[in-house]
Amino acid sequence: MKKVSIVVPCYNTAAYLARCMEHIIRQTIGLENIEIILVDDASTDNGATLQMIMEYEQKYPETVIAVPLEQNMRQGGARNIGISYAGGEYLMFCDADDWLSLDAMEILYRTAQEYQADVVEYLMKEVTVYDEGIEPVEEEYSVYLGDMGDEAYRKKMLMVSADDFSLGCMRKFYRLSLILDNRIRFAEHLRLEEPSFTLPVRLYEKTHICIDKVLYYYFQTPNSTMRGGTHSWDDRKFDNAKVWISLIDDLEGRGFLQKYYPELECMFYDWGFGLSIRMLLQKGYTLTRDEMQFFKEVMLRLFPNIKRNPYIRTRNNDWDMILHTVLETELTQENVQEFNRIMQYYLYRYAEESEKKNV
Repeated sequence: MKKVSIVVPCYNTAAYLARCMEHIIRQTIGLENIEIILVDDASTDNGATLQMIMEYEQKYPETVIAVPLEQNMRQGGARNIGISYAGGEYLMFCDADDWLSLDAMEILYRTAQEYQADVVEYLMKEVTVYDEGIEPVEEEYSVYLGDMGDEAYRKKMLMVSADDFSLGCMRKFYRLSLILDNRIRFAEHLRLEEPSFTLPVRLYEKTHICIDKVLYYYFQTPNSTMRGGTHSWDDRKFDNAKVWISLIDDLEGRGFLQKYYPELECMFYDWGFGLSIRMLLQKGYTLTRDEMQFFKEVMLRLFPNIKRNPYIRTRNNDWDMILHTVLETELTQENVQEFNRIMQYYLYRYAEESEKKNV
């Protein structure tokens, strides 16, 4: 059994894949301990990406598994297919335009073994320029142990911010058996699918380790999922809400919704309802009455008593006040226009204040 399986979804990434692969092949853990699963998600670049993938499989037949898909599954579906091929002890993901620190797998595997961790979480750095000089650096880093077997601690970790305890899938190192035994999968054919995978993981895992060391470099290309222009979201406005609707249904079937009802109710309010609206406004959209009504109806259908949520009731901020008003108001074309204006002003002011804090 290989120590690490890494799944790399690829869609029209011929320009970046060689760099990503170099940083995987040169891992200090040793190539003999790595299984690399390259999934071509029905690329449309005249076979350029698929050809590169097949060449890597031919060059490294004991290490690389090439998986060509006939239908585009988006990243969630491509990762699911990749997981079905995985046979390593631990699992991780890397997008084809990103790269790992050369010592990432060695550090993560050693940490996971030392603490018998189900998940090891690490830091990610956003970059716009590739630094060819990135090499492993011997430096001290801290390790934080999270005992998810303590239910009070687990509930606390459900409610912390994404920066502290990410809902993203990329900066985590997973025990593969945890994923397979509990049949954890990503939502497919949707953007912003990662919580559909990481939240069930958070509810099943027993030991979660965080290390404060950058091991993943997220390269912001113009074509990245989250950086596309407004036009690229025209038919994807409801994807985030759909992911969370499906996720809540999945968690109910697993018995988690009743067990963690206040926490999951609050998370849906923040991430399924609030983020769906906030994200579209930040991308320059003005929501129509029907669009805002959709988000409102979903919120109240799944969690009709959201205003009584113990976590939300203790908060006092302008964004929550706006969202509460939306939920309490019969929406019309006129007041939705006003809600758009108020929300856009709030987000502009919030961005200004955040920028000042970072100076």
